[in-house]
Amino acid sequence: MKKAIWIGMMLLALPAASAQRSFPQNATAEEFTRWQEQTRPFLIEALFNGPAPQRVPLEANWLQKEDHGSYMIQEFDFHDRPGHMVHGWLARPKKPAAAKLPAIVALHGHNGRAYKMFQKGYYFYGDLFAKKGYIVLSIDINHASLDSKGPYLDRGPVIPFKYYTPMGERVWMVMRSVDLLQSLPDVDADRIGIVGLSNGGITTEFTAALDPRLKVAVSSGSLVMYDRWWKGDLTPCRCEYIPKMKGQLDYYDVFSLVAPRPLLIQNGEQDNNFLIDSAREAFTYIKKAYTIAGVPDLVYHDIFPGPHEFRAEEPVKWFDRYLPLTQP
Repeated sequence: MKKAIWIGMMLLALPAASAQRSFPQNATAEEFTRWQEQTRPFLIEALFNGPAPQRVPLEANWLQKEDHGSYMIQEFDFHDRPGHMVHGWLARPKKPAAAKLPAIVALHGHNGRAYKMFQKGYYFYGDLFAKKGYIVLSIDINHASLDSKGPYLDRGPVIPFKYYTPMGERVWMVMRSVDLLQSLPDVDADRIGIVGLSNGGITTEFTAALDPRLKVAVSSGSLVMYDRWWKGDLTPCRCEYIPKMKGQLDYYDVFSLVAPRPLLIQNGEQDNNFLIDSAREAFTYIKKAYTIAGVPDLVYHDIFPGPHEFRAEEPVKWFDRYLPLTQP
């Protein structure tokens, strides 16, 4: 009996079992970089069930404009892949701080719309950063904007997607949005960041992991351990399920692919889905990854006493520090 208790205590003392493709905890900086280079192609395969979609000419249409006080927003749409259009809104300051400005991709979560990003409400941070003077792009990444070839996606049993996963579709739409931003004459193509809450935070996580053009990332209400998220008592939308990740990568691995770029992760202590204990556990691995990469100060876990929501204070500081409106 004593031996069994001793073995049990030893097992409890061990770190959580890593997925097969998780980054080595004892890696050197060079080995970690090599892990990133080898892992991104696997993540592309997992997101798209094959290669990434075909890049087609954007052929953007610029539509109606609206006055929002210190900035203007303009509706647009563009082609992201054959047979599919992306819809969104772009904000530009009326009095830009420079001829070329940094841009921020601001992503909503479930029940959101690109237009709502520039209004008061749950997804207010598009308006927040537009008022600060950034060029801000937001696109519709709700279920209706995804490819109709798949089943309608909502909460329910996970399914083995035969086509692009819904998260893959969202990631591709955002990557093509970066293409659009880089084509605009008033955008500093080398200074583009991304921010999102909830499903938008998860989309931020995966897009930043794959697209190094995104220099700064802020992901709110999205960090959790993989097994905890899909254990059964929580309520993730099955549109976030990526079958090929199971047993291969954890969410902390995806966040670790962002290193060495600045990354802010935000969690509320009263979030009923992205449970704070699980988020804290996951962050220990992300912090380890950034330490291995030699930039431990470029990742921060902003934990606040509240529910599943976006808190502005630390994200504003993060973008002020790492994506300032004017170059020093």
